[in-house]
Amino acid sequence: MSQAFPGQALLLMAHGSRDADARNEYRRIHAVLVERLAPTPVVFSVLEFPGDDGLPSIVDGWKQCLDAGARRIVALPFFLFPAGHVREDLPAELRAAREAGGWASLDLLPPIGAADELLTALETRADDAAGDGASGKTAVILVGAGTSDPDANGDLCKAARLFWERSGDRYPQVEAAWVSLTRPSVPDVIERCVRLGADRIVAVPYFLNTGVLLKRIDNRLVEAREAYPGIPITRGEHIGLHPSLLDLLERRARDGFEDRIATAGLIPICSRPSCAAVADGRAALLREGEPVG
Repeated sequence: MSQAFPGQALLLMAHGSRDADARNEYRRIHAVLVERLAPTPVVFSVLEFPGDDGLPSIVDGWKQCLDAGARRIVALPFFLFPAGHVREDLPAELRAAREAGGWASLDLLPPIGAADELLTALETRADDAAGDGASGKTAVILVGAGTSDPDANGDLCKAARLFWERSGDRYPQVEAAWVSLTRPSVPDVIERCVRLGADRIVAVPYFLNTGVLLKRIDNRLVEAREAYPGIPITRGEHIGLHPSLLDLLERRARDGFEDRIATAGLIPICSRPSCAAVADGRAALLREGEPVG
């Protein structure tokens, strides 16, 4: 049994999906965290499409935390980027939950971001998809869902650069593409890779869970294979239940329980060590008092 955090609970908050496979992944992630964090209560809630299949709304999830005895709730967004849902919808849902379900102290953690564990998962997915045929001319495309939020789109570009910093010796070309709402699209980036001399292309979905958009990526890759029959184009698995992601979620939860994330109201949203150092430095300066004497 792991360390107990009496009076606390973890409330995961995902976007939600009608897709049965995506909902099953949510439940499987929940089951893993329940086991790892026991006896601390863990509830997995969804912003959209709640149901009676173990995926409650955020308001109902909050109530479940209270029913389990929580006086402090650590809310962890199961989102990659700090886009509109994370910035606006989740705080609004948590306020509504407090009003409807009852009061508890609350710490809303940052979204997952391009943490080292997530980059490890992406590398594994790329390596598995590239197989033994990878060469010095293999290109990797990180494929995001796409959003109208420029900061979130920029975060995918940052993740692609961080991926290259770790694996540029194996994958000298790492690009970012999106499925919808913005550009460059997957076909645009595949054409770019071909023009730059790639002899193999691996598309890795920058997705936490499966769903409709993954199938859309597959359709784009079918078209690309027809357009470039001499170049192997494969798709890696999405992040899913990769052990590194599960480790990251557990670490974030424990950091939240032990109050190691908040720094005088300033949280490093990007989740990278450099941003955390800036937040810690500011907090330290704010804590310093005027010298006496």
